[in-house]
Order: sequence, then structure tokens, then C-alpha cells
Amino acid sequence: MFPLRSNLLANRFLKTTLITSFDFRIMSRPKIDEKDKRVVQVNIRLTMEESNKINGYATASGMSTANWIRQKTFTGKNPPVRMSPLDTSIYQELKRIGVNLNQAAHKLNQGDFPRELQDLQLQLIALLNKILKAIVHDGQHDQG
Repeated sequence: MFPLRSNLLANRFLKTTLITSFDFRIMSRPKIDEKDKRVVQVNIRLTMEESNKINGYATASGMSTANWIRQKTFTGKNPPVRMSPLDTSIYQELKRIGVNLNQAAHKLNQGDFPRELQDLQLQLIALLNKILKAIVHDGQHDQG
């Protein structure tokens, strides 16, 4: 069988269009201008305590030590500290407790009060009234 002329034209069109329009370059890092390249290296000596302190600050900021020192040097400010995973977990737990407390307060304000706690509440109100009467009565004896 002979190939159809329309198929030959379609294949030729696809080959020339795809090959010329598709860019076969491999993706790589963007080129850095010569003026922006960091070519000067500065070495300093630190005590173990100083090194640990700077490494701690850099880690807390989520930066490399060199980038932390660079930002601190040129801005004069400490780079912002990111929350540690422990702090984040504590914050999330406190948030959950706050949400639960807010839901409970909302239900109490709507009148959804548990029956077993209503009896306890009535006992506490009665005790509070006794205490208030004792305080008021006691104050009257001191005046006379």
C-alpha cells in the first residue's frame, strides 16, 4: 500500500513545526551578572561559644550561617527568627484548647448547660449567697 498524501504532509508539518518551535535546552540555574557574583571570601576565627551562638541564630532563622552573617552585617538587624517545631506544636495545642473553650462558652451562653452541672451550680449559688449574707451581717455588727 502507498501512504496517503495527506498523511505525508501531516508528518512533514509536525516534524518541522515541533523541531523548530520546541526548545531543547536543558533547564539550569540562571546566569549571574559579573557584578553580582560573590568572589571574595572572608575567613574569621570564632570561639566554640561564638560559633554555637551564630549557628543557633542561623538555624532559628532558617538560613545558612554565611547568609545570616551577611544579612546581619549589611542590614544591622537580626534576621527574623522562625518558630521552632516545638513552639509551633505548643502554639497549635493552645489554639485547640482556645477553640474548645470558645465552643463551650458559646454553648453555655445559649443555655446548653449539662444537667449534672446545673445541680452543682445551684449548690454553689446557695453557698455564695450564704457567704455574702455572712459578710453583710458581720459588717453590720461592727458598726453598732
